[in-house]
Amino acid sequence: MKKEDNTNFWSQPTTLEGRNIRLAPLTLIHLDELTRNLIAPNAWHTLHWNIKSKSDLEQVILKSIEAQNSGIGNNFVLILKSNNSAIGKSHFMEIKHSHKTLEIGGTWISHNWHKTFVNTETKLLMLGYSFEELNCQRVEFRVDALNFNSQRAVLRIGAKYEGELRNSTLLPDGRKRDYKIYSIIDSEWPNIKITLNSYLDKYV
Repeated sequence: MKKEDNTNFWSQPTTLEGRNIRLAPLTLIHLDELTRNLIAPNAWHTLHWNIKSKSDLEQVILKSIEAQNSGIGNNFVLILKSNNSAIGKSHFMEIKHSHKTLEIGGTWISHNWHKTFVNTETKLLMLGYSFEELNCQRVEFRVDALNFNSQRAVLRIGAKYEGELRNSTLLPDGRKRDYKIYSIIDSEWPNIKITLNSYLDKYV
């Protein structure tokens, strides 16, 4: 049976090996280290999602695990291979096996590793797994309309802008969140893969 034909495989805990980072299954084992590396006063998730403490982050991880157990998610911790430290997290979300689509989201990276190889390599690994192992036909990204850094990052990896979902989510601070929608489709992946690998080469 092909992997893409096995519905359980899409949410099965998986490890993806890259040049500099490893994406491993996210569990509460990583909570302490992720708390140290992700909870910061100016972090986007702290400011807009009210993730200010270890217990807040614990609830995020538990909800992610629940989604994975339900077959609609798959969760990763970003491990820096040089010192084996947990510096971030990311997720497959809204898995729709019958339509061969999923969303990549919830990517939080330690501020010390912003604008480095980390996000590029994370997306290279997750997109490669999506298109080459799961045989996805479409991968989606939803970005807060006010999160201009993330919008630039998604465009940089080659995703196409599709439109906006207005008042899509009510945030803890009462703000009505608008989403910018981007996607990559299977026919675009080979060229995007080349581009992402070229970006990584420049970090060497």
